[in-house]
Amino acid sequence: MYKTIPLKAKFTDEEKAFWVNQCEHANSLINSAIYHTKQTHYSKLQEQGNAFTIYWRSDELCYCWKTYKCSTTYPELDKALKDSPHYKAMAAQSAQQTLKTIGESITSYNGLVNAYYKGEVDRLSLPKYRKRGGLASVTFPRQALNYKDGCFHPSISRETKPHLLTEIFLHLPEFIDSDWVKEVTVRPYLGELWIDWVIDDGKQPIEINPNLDYTQAWSFDHGGTNWLTGVSTRGKSLIIDGRKLKAMNQGYCRLVAKYKQGKSDFYWDSNLDRVQRKRNNQMRDAVNKAARFIINQCLNDKVGNLVIGWNEGQKNNSNMGKRNNQNFVVIPTGRLIERLKQLACEYGIQLTITEEAYTSKASFLDGDSLPKHGEKPVRVSVSEGEGWRASGERVKRGLYKSRDGYIINADCNGAANIATKVATQLKLNLAEVGRASLTVPQRIDLFNRLSKSYRKRCLVGLLDPLGNISLESPYF
Repeated sequence: MYKTIPLKAKFTDEEKAFWVNQCEHANSLINSAIYHTKQTHYSKLQEQGNAFTIYWRSDELCYCWKTYKCSTTYPELDKALKDSPHYKAMAAQSAQQTLKTIGESITSYNGLVNAYYKGEVDRLSLPKYRKRGGLASVTFPRQALNYKDGCFHPSISRETKPHLLTEIFLHLPEFIDSDWVKEVTVRPYLGELWIDWVIDDGKQPIEINPNLDYTQAWSFDHGGTNWLTGVSTRGKSLIIDGRKLKAMNQGYCRLVAKYKQGKSDFYWDSNLDRVQRKRNNQMRDAVNKAARFIINQCLNDKVGNLVIGWNEGQKNNSNMGKRNNQNFVVIPTGRLIERLKQLACEYGIQLTITEEAYTSKASFLDGDSLPKHGEKPVRVSVSEGEGWRASGERVKRGLYKSRDGYIINADCNGAANIATKVATQLKLNLAEVGRASLTVPQRIDLFNRLSKSYRKRCLVGLLDPLGNISLESPYF
């Protein structure tokens, strides 16, 4: 399986000067490629005649270039920019990788043109220029890397090699085999340089794990204070606490407001770089810990299905107030789902993402119907009139009251309804999900409770002597 392992680079001053120079040339090469692409594209439009279109923007009459597909390709860019000083300052294969990213951007633009004429997207534009004097990523494929004495020596252009003050090499991390490395990228990140190791460890995804029960599932409902609330078809429930995440985000917003007070909206400095790095590292740590905990929970319970409720675009243009937006929108649940997609296939766990319309309103204990968003059915009732109505209601924050007066956890009720939405599709057995599992869920603190000893207990027997996953483990 292909994986990317990002590590913070530790360069000497001479090495850092070399890599900063390479990143500057990569940035300039990208701008040169975009300039060549636009000039070629606009010249062809002018040759066709009537190259501009007129349209209204609010009360203003505006005009711009007509939207047509761009015919520029990567081979054309490589041929046109081969004599560029920025191209020559970089290793040939590294410069080619940089130009390929522009070719991929043009391909994406052409795909959006088709969607634009179908009315699926708004007005679009060709790739935009990067900031002059900025830094861009430098990528080396495996052919441009020479492995020697535990280090990779990247290719260096003839124009740059005479100016080197030290030998350039990249230390290979101890947990990565040299045969796994397929590509290495040195990229700027908030005032620092990072190294992305793209590897292929040879492992294959597990489609069906014979030691997991695929009639059982863990379903999760996401929120704010209760980041993730899970209900298992084996009669268990838990809450992954989100209060620490909210506090981190509030502290981050407070520091950003402090450093930008009286400045323009585009102001940025090294202090803001440091604050942003710390916040991103905290969020990445939380995502990795939550994903690992959920996967371990499935393995411990021998559950083969993982169900998560998620509505695409639900955080876009959210208008829940300043405080609620800060506590809900910025929590990286989308990144957690992407991380779970990566981990689930390694263990044979089937991940299902479903929409969660009406899961918080409907009563699981009363068996309320769960329509999709915009497909609310009509139910005629003499006492209640026409329309869909839930059998229960939220009587207090965090508490849900069923039709018969039973009080259960509101988020657990939502998680159980999420499992109900896909129960027929996945052939799930919901017989053990009752009031006992929905009333008092166990609360999990990712930052204080999950120690290294917990991870060791969960992974006991998972690895064979060669470091591969053993399907004979008691956790499968």
